[in-house]
Amino acid sequence: MHSATLANQKIVSAREYHAEVHGSRLYCMDKSCHVPVIFVPGNEEKTPHFKTTGKNDSKHVESYGFYKPLSFIETIQKVEEYQEDFLKERGMKENIVRLNFNKLDPDYEPKTVDRDPKQQKKEDTSEIKIKAEQDTPNSITSLSSLVKLMTSSDPDILSSIIVSIKGKKIPIYSLIINQEEAHEKVWHDEIISNVGYFVFGEIDKVLRREKVMYINFKPVNQVLFSLVIFDQYFKYFSYTDDELIGKNVLAWGHLRKNTYQDKNTTEMAIKSDKYIEFLK
Repeated sequence: MHSATLANQKIVSAREYHAEVHGSRLYCMDKSCHVPVIFVPGNEEKTPHFKTTGKNDSKHVESYGFYKPLSFIETIQKVEEYQEDFLKERGMKENIVRLNFNKLDPDYEPKTVDRDPKQQKKEDTSEIKIKAEQDTPNSITSLSSLVKLMTSSDPDILSSIIVSIKGKKIPIYSLIINQEEAHEKVWHDEIISNVGYFVFGEIDKVLRREKVMYINFKPVNQVLFSLVIFDQYFKYFSYTDDELIGKNVLAWGHLRKNTYQDKNTTEMAIKSDKYIEFLK
């Protein structure tokens, strides 16, 4: 656990904690748990952290995010539960993480910058600067790195993350949603403009047509959701039906409305394999 609650209900990170300043009364940061914890200084192998002692009343309750390893979906639910309370009400420090998925797009052409050869040589031979250790990355550039972050980091660290994308700063949990939430946002015009979303669900069937491919998620509460790939991007998408059907995935893209057989449906256009990540 990388953060704890102080006696005044504010949150302090283990990296910032000083007993002389913050006091020795430390508690689990989850209000439903709030058991006493202790501070463990860092060393060469481990970063500083807080933990329960396992004795008397210093044991996490089962509903807390640290009681057991969480699945991807459970992690998202915990982060949503924690984030607004921790950041707005209890003073947790924000970690701004830049989201840039330009390189996933097969149509993306990076800008070229002409450099003076002398300047390039100077940069190449300059001393390498080592960045200070931190709990979160500076940027996320792929779905695999996002899933790795969400499944390998503790909920308190994830709860501090604010995503920076196209000039907007957005809590991470509000961009990672299930198909039902995606459908509600689209049809109630609550989508953040010009921002892609991450939608997770189970693939139910794949329909391949001459000009378009539909990857349909298993309906949830009668909500119909599909990933759509148009023919110009078929060459970038190699997954077979057997590799997709029955799998839980996280997909990224821009959401849009559609109507099928007089039913409101929601679609997400994708362009390649890189727009899908399988969840365990």
